[in-house]
Amino acid sequence: MERELKISCPGCGVVLIVDRVTGEVLETRKPLVENSTGDRLSDAFLKVKKDKEKRDSIFDNMEAHLEQKKKTAEDLFNESLKSASKDPDKKPLNIFDMD
Repeated sequence: MERELKISCPGCGVVLIVDRVTGEVLETRKPLVENSTGDRLSDAFLKVKKDKEKRDSIFDNMEAHLEQKKKTAEDLFNESLKSASKDPDKKPLNIFDMD
């Protein structure tokens, strides 16, 4: 007979490892993923896979955001360049002259 007793909570999915003799809780295992398969190793594998997909998604979103930001900056630069070339005699504003 095993010395440890495994008790799982149907509500939250936590597994308690309890000593049969003393009644002491030896370990508390929280589920790694919401829909646990029961096997800790496969749950850990699923969690790593899910986290990788999440990181890839965040990276792709940031890459698209940076491309959009770069395009906006280039458009602003080209617009400023056109306005500067229309009136070449006009001196650009100096930040020290704004007092």
